[in-house]
Amino acid sequence: MKIILSILLFTGLFFYSCVSEKPAPPAQAEPVVQEPASPVVQEEPEPEPESEPEPSAEDEKYQVSEELYQQTFDEIEALIKELNQVISKKQYDRWLKYLSTGYIRKYNSQEVLDLINEYPQLKDNGIVLKNLRDYFDWVVVPSRSRAVLGEIVFVGETKVIAYSSFEGKRAKLYQLEKNEDNWSITVWE
Repeated sequence: MKIILSILLFTGLFFYSCVSEKPAPPAQAEPVVQEPASPVVQEEPEPEPESEPEPSAEDEKYQVSEELYQQTFDEIEALIKELNQVISKKQYDRWLKYLSTGYIRKYNSQEVLDLINEYPQLKDNGIVLKNLRDYFDWVVVPSRSRAVLGEIVFVGETKVIAYSSFEGKRAKLYQLEKNEDNWSITVWE
C-alpha cells in the first residue's frame, strides 16, 4: 500500500511539475515620467544654437589622411580634457581663453541669449541668461564638464566639429578652429 501511495504521489508531482503555466500577457511599457531638470545639473547636450544644423557642414566633409585625423583627434581629445577641468572647476576667466572672439560676441549677444532663454531646461527653472557669464554658469558648466570626444569631422583644413555620443545619438560638442598652434572654440557665420 505504501508503495502504491508513493508511486501515485510521485506520479502526481511529476505531472504537476510538467504542466506549463499560462504565458504571461505581454508586458506593457509604462509611460515615462519626466521630472523637471535641476537648474544646477543637466545631463543632456548643451541646449544652444550650435545644435542647429550647420549649413552644408555635414555635406562638405573635408578629406584628410588617417594620420592627420588621428593626430588631430588626439589634440582635440586633450583639449576637451583640459576644458572639462576648467569647466568643472567653474573657472570662467580660464574658459574665456579657449574661445574665439566670434564665439564670445555671439554668446554675449542679448538676441542669442533671448533665444537660449526659451529652452525648457532654463525656462522651467526660471533661469534667465543676461550675459556670457550666465551662459557659462547655467549652460556650459552643467552640459560640458564631463564631455567625451567620440569623433571629429573636418570641414576645412583648420576647422573641425567635435562630436560626442549621447543616448546613442551623435551630439555636437564644439566647433573648433586651429590658429597657429592652438585650437579655439568658435562659430562659423
